[in-house]
Amino acid sequence: METRSPLYLEIRKLLQYGDLRFRDFMELALYHPEYGYYARSANPISPEGDYVTAGAISPVFAFALSKLVREFLGRVGGAPSLIVDIGCGNGALIQEIQANLEGSLPSNVSFWGVDRALGRVGGVEGTIRYINDAGTLPAGQPALVIANELYDAFPFARLVQRSEELHELWVRETADETLEWQEHEAESAYGDYLAGHGVALEEGQFADISLDWGAAYRELAARFPTSLFVTFDYGHPADRLFRGRARRYGTAAAYRGHQVSRDLLSDPGEQDLTAHINFTDLIRAGEVEHHTTLYFGRQARFLLALGITEHELFRPADEIASGGLAEAIEQLDARQAAQRLVLPDGIGDEMRVLVQARNLPTTGWSFQRAQI
Repeated sequence: METRSPLYLEIRKLLQYGDLRFRDFMELALYHPEYGYYARSANPISPEGDYVTAGAISPVFAFALSKLVREFLGRVGGAPSLIVDIGCGNGALIQEIQANLEGSLPSNVSFWGVDRALGRVGGVEGTIRYINDAGTLPAGQPALVIANELYDAFPFARLVQRSEELHELWVRETADETLEWQEHEAESAYGDYLAGHGVALEEGQFADISLDWGAAYRELAARFPTSLFVTFDYGHPADRLFRGRARRYGTAAAYRGHQVSRDLLSDPGEQDLTAHINFTDLIRAGEVEHHTTLYFGRQARFLLALGITEHELFRPADEIASGGLAEAIEQLDARQAAQRLVLPDGIGDEMRVLVQARNLPTTGWSFQRAQI
């Protein structure tokens, strides 16, 4: 028999007692404290890893968000404030934002990185504080809360419509010790969820749903009486996310070495698992907590409206001094990476941004120029 990973052996122990919901399988695959994907010391978010986020592609992403931080602080009138990165990973994004603002902010502004798995954070940088539970963030102060590809990493259920019944996909082990899907009748909560969004799945249509998307967002939104929430993620509103013809097989995917796969059960703990989120859940959750939606649209337009092209990487090539061929090639690569965030058909076109505010002005923000 081939050698099995420690996490596979842990999952086998659980399967001895019966099938395992995919949601629970994903929880183990990503977040097992010893063997989970995000417990590994290697950083998966890099050109050498499994995938990249906007912050890892180019420093211009942090540059644009730094401009938003200044704008936010100007709106709260000098009050002690929090700048928070939820799902901070290795802490690189919040570190770059702080570095861009170094020496230009009052001492009553604090920076926070929050992540369930903090093993990849290389120690405390500057005055950034790292915690693994957002519930321990100081309450009551104005907060700018950034979530960059957070919710698409929430464990989700895989569902499929079979005639008049909604089924949930579970995981089981076969006689030859491989993992396969097994369908069970879905809990009523998932049928209620779809009905609440006015969604009727077609026969044989799959859907990927986390009941925690809205719940987690609402819990966080309730914590700060004055706040600006900025969420970057792959996803759509419900009326687009569950379109049968466009997404008949759902949106669940696995990533390894920058290759995408539908084999979600392969090598648990060795590949990232994700699905597009339902932004309607977040919008509704924020509104329940008295947040107003200020922007919802494509990431490229949002970043352009913030002023991302003021970064030197967007200057004309003939204005950039070069110290030789190697440096010129390095600068060209950096410029092309920056452009990926704003050009059509790239990550800037695929990602969506949701901005909601509570007890802050609802007009006059720079990013709202993207909607004009």
